[in-house]
Amino acid sequence: MNIRNFAIIAHIDHGKSTLADRIMEMTATITKREASDQLLDSMAVEQAHGVTVKSRTVRNIYHADDGQEYEFNLIDTPGHVDFNYEVEKSLSAAEGAILLVDATQGVQAQTVANYRLARQAGIVVLPVVNKVDSASADVDRTENQIRTMFPELKNSPILPISAKTGLGVHDVLEAIVHRLPAPTANDQLPLKASSLIPNTMPFRASLPMSECLKAFFPPRRT
Repeated sequence: MNIRNFAIIAHIDHGKSTLADRIMEMTATITKREASDQLLDSMAVEQAHGVTVKSRTVRNIYHADDGQEYEFNLIDTPGHVDFNYEVEKSLSAAEGAILLVDATQGVQAQTVANYRLARQAGIVVLPVVNKVDSASADVDRTENQIRTMFPELKNSPILPISAKTGLGVHDVLEAIVHRLPAPTANDQLPLKASSLIPNTMPFRASLPMSECLKAFFPPRRT
């Protein structure tokens, strides 16, 4: 299946929503005219304070370097500890997660907490270092912190990016294709669904409730 369900997890203000913006732009999910900073943060409190409160999901179609088309179901999650449940719920509907770490700040409390949630969920973690274009970035120190604090990632390639400029984001898209697994179905398990908050876009009708499903539908009998 050419489908990838994944969340972006990080400490607050490490650039999750900015990376989501770049992914939507680079997959042509939104046009330049529609683009704005932290597009998925639609609540007034989120826009006023620059933080994500509710998890948001968006479907992107990516034309990969291998010539195939992939459906990326992205979930942008909160980074603040008060909204930890939103992260846990999102990870239950994904097979992978991008662990985003700010190169100017390094690994912080919610980096660790969200990584542990991803491990508990049994999903694949893709480590990414953000803000490498900043004058105060210390990429080597940040990568060493990731490898030291998360031994399971010791041998995993860590991708350096700037979500703000788009530097390295193409490599992230390709890593999603090749390093995150596709969803699988099990006909022995009951139907499960995780419902996320619906989005309302300006000048459009309210979008339907977004759902990430882990399900098996038996073939129709005739």
